[in-house]
Amino acid sequence: MFNNYDVETKPVILIAAFGSTYQSGIKNLEDFDRAVREAFPENEVRWGFTASIVVNKLKKEGIDTLFESRVPVMMVKDALFQLAAEGKTRVVVVNFLLMIGQKYRQVLNASTKGLNVKYVHPLLFYPENVRKIVSAIEVEFGKEDQATIVCAHGNERFPEYNGELIKLDEYLKEKYSNTYLTVIEGEPSFDKVMQMVINSGVKRAKFISFMLTYGDHMSNDVMGDHEDSMKTLLSLPAECTDGLASSPSVQKLFIDKIKKMEEQF
Repeated sequence: MFNNYDVETKPVILIAAFGSTYQSGIKNLEDFDRAVREAFPENEVRWGFTASIVVNKLKKEGIDTLFESRVPVMMVKDALFQLAAEGKTRVVVVNFLLMIGQKYRQVLNASTKGLNVKYVHPLLFYPENVRKIVSAIEVEFGKEDQATIVCAHGNERFPEYNGELIKLDEYLKEKYSNTYLTVIEGEPSFDKVMQMVINSGVKRAKFISFMLTYGDHMSNDVMGDHEDSMKTLLSLPAECTDGLASSPSVQKLFIDKIKKMEEQF
C-alpha cells in the first residue's frame, strides 16, 4: 500500500499496450511488468490497453486482472480517467510500442484532464534506438549457415507509419549479411525476402520476432503449420525467438526512457 507521501512524490507509471489474449503474449507482458516494478519499487505501476478486442475477449473469458501483480484489465482512456478520479496528478504514460501508428495516436488523444502527464514514446520514435534495438537483439541472430529474418508487423493501410522500418531495413542491410527484414503487412513482403533467402543457398532459417508479444502473428502467420505461413512457404528448417517484451535489453531501453521522464516532474 502506498501512503500519500509516496503517491505525491513519485509519479504513477501507466503502461499503455496493445495487449494479448495468448498465454505466450501475456507472459511477455508480465515479464515487462515485473522489470518495471523492480526498476521503480517506489512507484505505482498500472496498465491500460489500446485494443478493445483484447479487453473484451479477456473479460468475456472472465479475466478481470492480469499478471502476478493483478493489474485490472481496462482500456487506456479508462485507466487515465480512474487515476484522475483517485486524485492522482502526475503520470508517466509509457507507449509500450515499437513504432508510431494508430495505437500511439490513440494514447496521445486520450483525455488527461486533471493530470500532469509525461509520455515515453514508442521505441523507434527515438532515432538512436534503431542501432540500440538491433544491438539488443543481435545476440539472437542466426549462425553463418542460417538466414536471419526479422519479422515486424508493418502497416499496409497507412504506409506513412513504416518510416522507422525502412531505416531499420537499411541498417540491417548495411551491417549484417544473410539478414533480412520482412513484415506481416506491407513492404518488404515475405515473397521478396523468401526469394533472397532461397538464392543465398542457406539450409535453415531463424525468425526474429520484432514484436513485443509472441501472439497471433508469430504463432500463425510466421510459425504456423498451415500452407500460407512464412515457415511453410520457406520450406527450410526454422526456429523463432520470443516476444521482445521479455528481452532484458529491450526492457532496459524503455526503462531508461521512463527514468528520464520521471526526472522531468
